[in-house]
Amino acid sequence: MRSRNRVSIIVSDLETHPGLPRLLQSISRQSAGLSEVEILVAGNGTHSPSDLAAWQAITGLNDIRIHDCDPSATPASVRNQAADAATGDKLLFLRPDYRLDPKYLTTASSVFEDHPDTDVMYCDYIRLAPGNTGARPGMVQLPAFRPALLQARGFLGPGALMTRRAWESTEGFRENPVYRDWDLWIQAALAGNEFYHVSYPLASCEHRKVSFRERAEDGRCKAMIVIRNQGFFHMHTLRWALGYLRGEKWAEAFGFMTIPGPVDVTRMMHDHAMRTIGTDILAEEAIRQFEASPDPACANR
Repeated sequence: MRSRNRVSIIVSDLETHPGLPRLLQSISRQSAGLSEVEILVAGNGTHSPSDLAAWQAITGLNDIRIHDCDPSATPASVRNQAADAATGDKLLFLRPDYRLDPKYLTTASSVFEDHPDTDVMYCDYIRLAPGNTGARPGMVQLPAFRPALLQARGFLGPGALMTRRAWESTEGFRENPVYRDWDLWIQAALAGNEFYHVSYPLASCEHRKVSFRERAEDGRCKAMIVIRNQGFFHMHTLRWALGYLRGEKWAEAFGFMTIPGPVDVTRMMHDHAMRTIGTDILAEEAIRQFEASPDPACANR
């Protein structure tokens, strides 16, 4: 049975991340609202009953459980199965390296009470910099929601809380090795859900180095987002996605973690056409000749 005010926190922990106890500790420090919280740690059979006992001791909650899936389950399917098993009417998907501010639950409660049309709440966050990474910590201030921003980047960050109603308006997490969260928020926006921004850092996450695989698959994963959510993007962006997946030379991967807009796609096509007919070379030669020619004003002196 779904509870109207219950928050289901779903932690995906397929690789038994060492940061999980600290996340649970941040949840236990909430100023209020813990009585309306359940925690599901989604795994693939690697957790033991002793782990569960330790987590209950850390949080002081009995309503925390392991949701095991098949060992071959993907991160997307594990989250989907855990969400279906959750009992709350609000879902918060976290990674073990995330942390929640003590005011997270009280702020969320106020947002949904004062703005009942809200379907997805997101907040500013703090980016932590673990030692020996060379990264600098700092606060990330996010903008108010506009579809155009989500069309370009998956900017919502950690700590995005969605209602069960919004979750059921989507297909859930779809297979995308890099941008499954971004794809989910686009699905929610495409379904007409309302987003609300809290301009306060209610969450934090560790800065992590981008893997070679993420960079290598960036273009394909972005193109798949566009293909699967065609109604959310301009037709030029859809043309780019199709062209990229087909291997057409004009369709470049574009900036890392950024989907090209219609103007960007037009520029790509124009630049490729100029290179194809050699106009770029002719232009460079004309500039070279102009720079090498004497100044007419000086020649007439």
